[in-house]
Amino acid sequence: MTLHEAIILEVEQGALPPQFRATDLLGMKRRVIRRTSKGDAEFFRVGFGFFRESNIRAQMANAAQGTGHWVKAGKAPLYRRIGKGLYEILGLNEQEETSDQAQAFKPMSNLASPHVAPPIEALLVNHLIHTPFQIFDRKRRTLYPKKPVTGFKARVDNYFWPTPATDFVATEKVLNGFIARARTLSADLNLHSAAVLQLFADICKWGGVRLPTQDAQVVVANLLRAKRRNRKHLAATNSAWTKLYAIFYPDDFLIHDSRVATAFIGLAEDALSQAEIALLRQRYPALGRVGGRGGSRPRATRLAWRNAYTCWAAQLDANALGHAMLAALNQLGHGPYKLRHLEAVLFMEGY
Repeated sequence: MTLHEAIILEVEQGALPPQFRATDLLGMKRRVIRRTSKGDAEFFRVGFGFFRESNIRAQMANAAQGTGHWVKAGKAPLYRRIGKGLYEILGLNEQEETSDQAQAFKPMSNLASPHVAPPIEALLVNHLIHTPFQIFDRKRRTLYPKKPVTGFKARVDNYFWPTPATDFVATEKVLNGFIARARTLSADLNLHSAAVLQLFADICKWGGVRLPTQDAQVVVANLLRAKRRNRKHLAATNSAWTKLYAIFYPDDFLIHDSRVATAFIGLAEDALSQAEIALLRQRYPALGRVGGRGGSRPRATRLAWRNAYTCWAAQLDANALGHAMLAALNQLGHGPYKLRHLEAVLFMEGY
């Protein structure tokens, strides 16, 4: 992903204002240290990419319409300078019209080439696609499915909750009902706070988790914080809250419960090399273990992982990783799938 593409992605998603400065891309919340051939170096995360400060400042100045050195030398402009140090992106309207973050993420156009290493997110997806799926359903004391299945579609088809009688189609119908209610209530959360609390209670009942509060205003306040998707403005999170956010913001939030967290870690250890795991941790530093009961959880791991339970940053990293994996999945020609499909597959993988 180029810096220009990364900025378009953030502007489209509301993470960056339409008019911005280089300093907007250089805050501490974006800063990461990455290993290079010359040692550790400082980078800044924009969209799904990582860029040096010099690269960010130079590109915005040199690729600006009318004033940039590269543009004057004949290259196409990428930005428009509208004031001292203030820019807006060019090419935004040329992108595919979609609110889905994953559709704007295009790092895999050369994936088929044997000379180009696929991104780590694509390696995780490939592992899901090509590894046969079968679990031992401890509650019913039987193998499920009866014979292992392979492929992403087969995994979706073999999702169930809470019993094998309720498959993905039936679950999707329930979730769409919740989402429709949330969409209506979102017009004025404060006005409809009692109904918001009731919806949260219904979501928790469906998910088999305890309703964490009886205070409707607390629920509304956390929904408003979650909508900002800001690491500095923490929203409450656990296996109940994450389901609420996924219902109210279905295109942005992945349900990050113990099963999904377990799936991320298991996939990383099974599909990635040590160097690739290190990169995954740099890219999504808050990912870790979320405690759970039943199935194979808690599951032993080869490596030490942080405790991500009730961690807001882990929720945001899970969202980002989920979108990147979804983009990889669809660009490999296995779609179009949505976030709920990937979520369901990870849910079963993390059993």
